[in-house]
Amino acid sequence: MSLTPEQIDVIQEMINIGVGQAANLLNSISGKHVKLSVPEVKVLNLEMLAQTLIDLGFEKNLSCVTLMFSGLIKGSSKIIFSTEQASKLVFAFTSVETNELDFDEIQAETLSEVGNIVLNSLVGSFANILNTTLNYSIPVYVNGNIDQILSSDINISEKGLILYARTHFQIENLQVEGDFILFIDLETVPMFIQAVNKFLEKGGFFN
Repeated sequence: MSLTPEQIDVIQEMINIGVGQAANLLNSISGKHVKLSVPEVKVLNLEMLAQTLIDLGFEKNLSCVTLMFSGLIKGSSKIIFSTEQASKLVFAFTSVETNELDFDEIQAETLSEVGNIVLNSLVGSFANILNTTLNYSIPVYVNGNIDQILSSDINISEKGLILYARTHFQIENLQVEGDFILFIDLETVPMFIQAVNKFLEKGGFFN
């Protein structure tokens, strides 16, 4: 599955708007200065995605939040952190260290909340700009290796559309990196592309 440069540019801007909204929400909730950025969006197949994560050292002990959605477009979104990056993110928001007894519970709660905000903002940005309504599941937090993290999306992603974006968090003076992945079910890929093209025909973001 491939997209034109113009379609990718629109998707990139949708994601930028979504992360901007997520950063504002995280600022207000945490009272900390949070900045999010997504330098580049890539279209990958499942094998390329797995290899990309392996190349980044994402083979085991990953923390992931997944948000399923349905409507005009159907699929799932994920934000994935390595052990090191997850610990940094938790410390940035809570000041809790990894050696504290209840760290695992605090990490699950913190990453679930942050992931929920980021994923809802990102997927919501797609829905708003493409003028459609989506239904969302309750976000699910999972720890595991790549195969465990991606297993629930195999049916969606084998012949569907996978959008991958490295996401940069800046929380006060700490830099944290995660990976945002959007899986769109094969059945709804044509509707998604049609909606993007319709947006472009109306002038896109310059309308």
